[in-house]
Amino acid sequence: MKFEKLLSPLKVGNRVYRNRVVSAPMAFGLIVQNPAAREYSYRKLEAPAKGGNACVILGETDINFVDANRIPGFRPFDFAKPEEDMDTFEAVAMYATRIKRHGAIALAELVHAGKEKVPFGPGEDCIGPVAAPNFAGHISRPMTKEDMDRISRDFANAAVYMQKAGFDGVLVHGGHGFIFTQFLSPIMNSRTDEYGGSLENRARFPKQVLKAIREAVGPDFLVELRIDGTDHQPGGITPDETGRFVSMVEEYINSVHVTCGIYDQSVKSGTESSMYHPHGLNAEDAAVVKSYTKLPVGVVGGINSPEFCEEILEKGMVDFVVLGRQMLADPEFVNKCREGRADEIRRCLRCYKCFPGSPEEGYDDLPYTSEELALYVGHCTINPLAHLPFDPEMLPAPEKAKNILIVGGGPAGMQAAITACDRGHAVTLVEKTDKLGGLLWFTDVDVDKPDLRNFKNLLIRQVQKRNINVLLNTEATPDFIKSFGADTVILATGSVPVTPSIKGIENAHQAMEAYEDSFRCGKRVVMVGGGLVGCETGLHLQKTGHDVTVVELLGRVANESYGMYREALVWEMEKTNMTMLTDTKCLEIEKDGVVVENEAGVQKLPADTVIYALGMKTADYSALKQAAGSADVWVIGDAIKPKKVDQAIRTGYLAAVEQTEEAPKY
Repeated sequence: MKFEKLLSPLKVGNRVYRNRVVSAPMAFGLIVQNPAAREYSYRKLEAPAKGGNACVILGETDINFVDANRIPGFRPFDFAKPEEDMDTFEAVAMYATRIKRHGAIALAELVHAGKEKVPFGPGEDCIGPVAAPNFAGHISRPMTKEDMDRISRDFANAAVYMQKAGFDGVLVHGGHGFIFTQFLSPIMNSRTDEYGGSLENRARFPKQVLKAIREAVGPDFLVELRIDGTDHQPGGITPDETGRFVSMVEEYINSVHVTCGIYDQSVKSGTESSMYHPHGLNAEDAAVVKSYTKLPVGVVGGINSPEFCEEILEKGMVDFVVLGRQMLADPEFVNKCREGRADEIRRCLRCYKCFPGSPEEGYDDLPYTSEELALYVGHCTINPLAHLPFDPEMLPAPEKAKNILIVGGGPAGMQAAITACDRGHAVTLVEKTDKLGGLLWFTDVDVDKPDLRNFKNLLIRQVQKRNINVLLNTEATPDFIKSFGADTVILATGSVPVTPSIKGIENAHQAMEAYEDSFRCGKRVVMVGGGLVGCETGLHLQKTGHDVTVVELLGRVANESYGMYREALVWEMEKTNMTMLTDTKCLEIEKDGVVVENEAGVQKLPADTVIYALGMKTADYSALKQAAGSADVWVIGDAIKPKKVDQAIRTGYLAAVEQTEEAPKY
């Protein structure tokens, strides 16, 4: 596929976008006040510019430090007086320099959270169109006309700051339940003065902000608007009203980015869509908005496929596409499309590794404080180069080509093989089964894992395309390793299921068996173990016609997960009417059911099929390591500790480049 529409230029304002791909706002704009975070953040935004994107947008920059800032820890300054904090100004300006050096247009996102602001200290305020509670329990103060005038000036001052810093324009965040949404939404804005009631009245303050920005920056500076097509709230914002609003502000802006949802329900309202949402969930709404305006209209939301991009562009639904998490998964997206390598694109899983949610959104189970999260954002499950503590382009070439033996053809082993081969080494990949993929073979069956299946298949294709000696149906015994004579041995031997000492365990099946062709599953299923594997396998069975009850000893299911991914998973389980029994102990497994104990006492859960998912353990590789003798030995993936795909990919890459990642504090 040639992707002719996707790769064609687009006029936005007085600028020409070199193609139709825009990188959504990434990184917190002021995180560069921390010198330790600068290089991470610069590379995060420079990568998609280098990868061919038309436009790259610096992420959230709150316009003041009184009632706009959401993330604590940033050093306050006056946007109207950049000379008073030149360290911050020059650090922010470097974003624009590094984006523009690759021919991309650089924008900066300006944000005011409105009622979603949490006051962090003395002198800070929480304001909005009306008095309303936020997730943290703070009640916003209704804004006065003086507040509106001040905030309009703050937006204008921040825009001029970015203009002076070398950016080509700004993106005003008018969606996601922040201050524009709070005024535009008929259910959030109950004012009875000239700022409430009709759409024209509700639009009055957002229009004032955009007018102030345009007057401050002049006609040639880009002013783009991110706006909800819908907030997915009954009685809330609709695509038609959004289209009408856009038509009211056309003279002040140059393009529209259509998103959806509200901040305090990010997962359920689709603000950050999960794997359970359709890809491109905002495309239809964007098409409605486009019917109201002559401005270029783009769409963001769960897009990871160039084929989908080309389709909606060809249909005229939108004029450009905005890719967020996909730009972390593969910032070379555009270059690969242009070079006929679309099958090499690592397509985003929407797993929330890059942004798991924040404490300000009500997620109280995160292993990060707000300040730590600001540093963490940008990791990726499937892209080992994302958020590295070093610049991979600065790695020295190997001193010599080595003979590398990799044991295990799962994701860790395949990533190690791909990277080592690209580094010029002679690579042999040994897999004891008849196919590559390791534990990810289950994705060929699981109804919720098409993107992970695509990634598994991509790794297999990448191995097959390279000069890698793949030995299937071959067990790497100690004698095999001794006789091979490798310079380096990489052990990607994976993990195996734990068989618990529960009475009657012989009457149950291990979770992975549920995906085998030969497995015959009855209608009523009891899943013993409500961790991630138990929940996800149970959800697959529930969606394929079974009635599943999950039994979990702890007080909540999927306890090893957190934030948005856990919320998405549990919400999907609830929507499919799965039964979840927490604080429940499995006493015995019988042929026709499971005996459990909880606060209701001892009871038997009838079952046609019993499945257990009670953990994994590292496969014993000690004999293999000893057999390697004087060779360098690296242990990667689940062989370190049973974890997730992100560990497999990251450690596979690091072993292949002979690097040990310094563990950040967070």
